[in-house]
Amino acid sequence: MSTRTLFIAALLAVGLLVTGCFEEVAGPYDGPDRIAFAQKNGSFGTEVNDDAGTISVPTQLIGPQRSSSFDVQVSVQQDTVFRERTFSGPDGSDSTVTDTRALPTTAASGDYSVPQSFTFPADTSNVPFEVEIQDAFGSGASTGDTKRLTLRVEPNDQANIEVAENWRYFEITIVN
Repeated sequence: MSTRTLFIAALLAVGLLVTGCFEEVAGPYDGPDRIAFAQKNGSFGTEVNDDAGTISVPTQLIGPQRSSSFDVQVSVQQDTVFRERTFSGPDGSDSTVTDTRALPTTAASGDYSVPQSFTFPADTSNVPFEVEIQDAFGSGASTGDTKRLTLRVEPNDQANIEVAENWRYFEITIVN
């Protein structure tokens, strides 16, 4: 055999060995159906001007589309939400890290109007719902002052839909 033939055979053998080591690519999502906020301009939040009027908040269904409609409950997050996670160190010791999952709403309840629920129609994966942003600052407020409205989606046990915890909160920053 020539050197060229041996080189090509070795290259093919290495290629087969390397590609054989990769895990199989996962197919379509097959976990439980979940509801979540969707990103808006690359973020799970948005910034709007004071007295912005009606804004659209995106949500998504993670899982197959449903043949019938279902309702999604929305609430306003009033307090800070924390999550504790445990990590195992290289020496085998465990440490706990606390993350802030959501910051509380600082806007007064008269500064906004949020529906208690909205309907996800049949055969859809993405549904926006509307939030009304009213005058959150009086005439004496400084330019650049901000208030926060943090929204939270809730599971629908009757429709067997859980919440995707990583995308449960959506923060609207109201800027004067």
